[in-house]
Amino acid sequence: MANGTVTLPAAVESSWAGIDAGATLWKLCKLRTATEHDSLQTASFDSGDLTGVHRTLTDWGVKKAVATGGGAAGVARESAIEVQTVPEFEAWAAGAELLAQREGLTVPRDYLVVSLGTGTSILRVREDHPAVRVGGTALGGGTLLGLGRLLLGVEEFRQIVALAADGDRRRVDLLVGDVYASGAPPLAAELNASSFAKLESRDPADLAHALCGLIGENIALMAAQLGRQLEIDTVLYCGSTLDRNEPLRRIVVGTAQLVGLEAHVVEAGAYAGAMGALSMARP
Repeated sequence: MANGTVTLPAAVESSWAGIDAGATLWKLCKLRTATEHDSLQTASFDSGDLTGVHRTLTDWGVKKAVATGGGAAGVARESAIEVQTVPEFEAWAAGAELLAQREGLTVPRDYLVVSLGTGTSILRVREDHPAVRVGGTALGGGTLLGLGRLLLGVEEFRQIVALAADGDRRRVDLLVGDVYASGAPPLAAELNASSFAKLESRDPADLAHALCGLIGENIALMAAQLGRQLEIDTVLYCGSTLDRNEPLRRIVVGTAQLVGLEAHVVEAGAYAGAMGALSMARP
């Protein structure tokens, strides 16, 4: 784990919080003491919900905060307490490592962090080097929600995830085995040849699962391509889109493993930005 180089500043007391003000959700985290091994409090709100953020900070007894993300400047401007702001990619890299440490995950000194939020950014994290964004895509949770609304008539993200959990995308996507039905395929028969190209089923659950496949496969394959180019074989997946989203988790991890990457989903990865922001506090 890069020798555990990311630590919280010693002067950061439990009265501090980290805030990741993203495009869809604003995430908050707070540690009960100044070490990364103690209990972690978290909360999330729809983007722009300053009332919820301020109420939670008050309930938590927070005196100072560190914010990152697109809405960080607005949070700092509208808050009654002192709010520092820090760069988003640095915060995500730092937070992903801290949360991985807390969960007992081991990664090498050079790895990728995939931040799967409304859209997706892919960061390279190396010991003794600043985190660098090496790629990304407009595919993400915003895509899943938007297409779910269009195709399924479902308005809530959790409803789409629940549908996907009961679906089977193999009835929607065209597989390599379908293309080579009468001969030996050059690739594994279960590989997806073309998303939504079969459409034997239009069941909402199958369509929802296929949407997860469309998004997850492309993100995982992009990470794999970057990994090959950079000679990196480990990826950490973070981001609120993966939170309690077992269908998408299985797809991104399975696709990455299929092409030779060691892949892990950080369980509390939705709060990587907030955790990283907290670790960058300037007491």
